[in-house]
Amino acid sequence: MSKCLYCGNNPIPHPIHKFYESTDILIRPFRNWLSEGLLARISDWLLTGVGYGLLKISIPLGLVQINRDIHQVPYPRARVLWEEAIRRGIEISEIKPFGQSIDLYRARVRNKNLYFLNLPRRANEKTEKISWIDDKYLLKKKLQEHNLPTPRGDSFTTLSAALQAFDSLDKPVIIKPRAGSRGRHTTTLVKTSDDFKQAFRIAKQLCHWVIVEEHLFGDVQRGTVIDGKLIGVLGGSPPRITGDGKHTIEELIKIKDANRPAKVKAIQVNPFLIQRQGLTMQTILPKNKTVDLSEKIGVNYGGTSYDITDQTHPDTKQMFEEAAKALNISILGFDFIIPDITKSWKEQKCGIIECNGAPFIQLHHDPLYGKSINAAKYVWDIVLEK
Repeated sequence: MSKCLYCGNNPIPHPIHKFYESTDILIRPFRNWLSEGLLARISDWLLTGVGYGLLKISIPLGLVQINRDIHQVPYPRARVLWEEAIRRGIEISEIKPFGQSIDLYRARVRNKNLYFLNLPRRANEKTEKISWIDDKYLLKKKLQEHNLPTPRGDSFTTLSAALQAFDSLDKPVIIKPRAGSRGRHTTTLVKTSDDFKQAFRIAKQLCHWVIVEEHLFGDVQRGTVIDGKLIGVLGGSPPRITGDGKHTIEELIKIKDANRPAKVKAIQVNPFLIQRQGLTMQTILPKNKTVDLSEKIGVNYGGTSYDITDQTHPDTKQMFEEAAKALNISILGFDFIIPDITKSWKEQKCGIIECNGAPFIQLHHDPLYGKSINAAKYVWDIVLEK
């Protein structure tokens, strides 16, 4: 896979992704209708039965490999689930079609095989009931129905309509594909029409529909809610530097990279973000002036992660749980931007910007700063409940 500045560390094939995500949005109403009632139960029974049958046949034929070694699992989220399963005496293995890791697993629970992708769930939670929350527009509308905070904005297919909305929104704005994850092809701090047009084209590379919304200020906080209970809040920041009045931005990046903690990867710089802030790599930053270097959040991009569960205001904790109740899904990760997490969300301009039905729970296990929270424990509690 070739590198892409806008995809970051997780590049994906643009045309294939755009076709898949755009088609998914287009047919979702029909798929949701199909997922209800007797027809859904029959199709689910057939697909599950056929799937299990093919799996049993494929293993002896060598078409599917079974990995029972936790150290051979490439996904950090799966490893923390695996570790907790071992502590509970649950037999777990990775299923690898044609030898490829696809985040698919089998766990032996109460003498039955439980197959799951990404995260194990309750038996009545099917993919169709969860996948819709990846649609940022539908998520925004659902949150608004329950008077929960979300930035002002809308979904667009044409540049002309989006530009009209741009004129009416507070600046700066953020532009991103309507579907997708990991901040791919997201552009922040957009203030001018020229930057807007470029950002719109970038987002369009991954989805036919594009979200335009007001830019919220503050670090991104991830609130993970499992079985209706907030189990942890993790703060994340992009790679950023603070000026000393002596060094250029380029020099400050080299200095920070040379002294970064072992678990933090090298800083990824988006030169267009620096440009939108009226700066260049040769700008000498004034003392105490802080500049973000990328839209991407977390240690994989040279940023930070830190647990702030105990510092989170009770109103905001309750808000996360109310949002999970509104969506009616047992495992959720909310991305939330707020200037001061220690104060009530009701007193600040803030909002939920995204929600993930398969959150990266491993981030709670090993933050760069702050306490560790065993999120995998709460996941298995759901699976094992009677």
